[in-house]
Amino acid sequence: MDACDGPPWVEVPERLDRRLRLGPFASGRDAVKFVTAAAVGAVVSLAVVPWAGLPIVGVGALVALWRPDGEPLDERVAAVARWSLRRAATDGPPMTAAAAGRSADLRATVPLPDGRSAAVVRTGGVPLAFLPPAELARQFELYRQLLRSVAGGVIVLSTSVPIYAGAVVPSATPTVEVERAAWDGYRELVVLLARRRSVRRVLVAVAQDATTPDRARQLETSIRLLRERLADLGVRSERLRDRSLADGARRLGLLEGATHA
Repeated sequence: MDACDGPPWVEVPERLDRRLRLGPFASGRDAVKFVTAAAVGAVVSLAVVPWAGLPIVGVGALVALWRPDGEPLDERVAAVARWSLRRAATDGPPMTAAAAGRSADLRATVPLPDGRSAAVVRTGGVPLAFLPPAELARQFELYRQLLRSVAGGVIVLSTSVPIYAGAVVPSATPTVEVERAAWDGYRELVVLLARRRSVRRVLVAVAQDATTPDRARQLETSIRLLRERLADLGVRSERLRDRSLADGARRLGLLEGATHA
């Protein structure tokens, strides 16, 4: 065997899609940003005082040269601003993990102004865009059975909220250096994905007369059947209680006056 022989290896070629550098700038776009800021600073210096344009040039250099985590500073600020606007435009705070250690006997129904009581379930959506026709027909039939199974009808509110990355990022940090690097990369990926996407939130309420024990048991039976039908549809549901129940009823408009089930 030749002395040069050894384990096979493959030389990885240089990336074809990498951006070409232009002097100290990471790309030609960054260079244009600095030139534009310098031109604006020169105009301000000529119009006001010679030193008035220096802060503008400094900001332009900072934006063009500093790339935290490999991302241009202005693009990161714009992404954060877009995420903040989407979050402000949505109805309600981001989805968070359910609180641990809460008592199971918290208030499960909320009284309504018309004398009835309501129970609220929080669930998600079902992706239907790529289902075959037979599965779409099955989902429609299951949904129709859901509506028929609840006495008095249901009230549905479907909204979207920004994803809270803290609820999906692993909490435990690895101690091994190699694993920590992989964990940091995974966490960054999750944060970036959550920043640009929203999650479907659906509130389903059942409002019935629960003034007597028999009527209260009937309401509980309706909620149980509702959750069973939701499970048949392939979505998990959560019974809202205590403060989250009052917040869900308020979002559904149940506390603003008489309801229509």
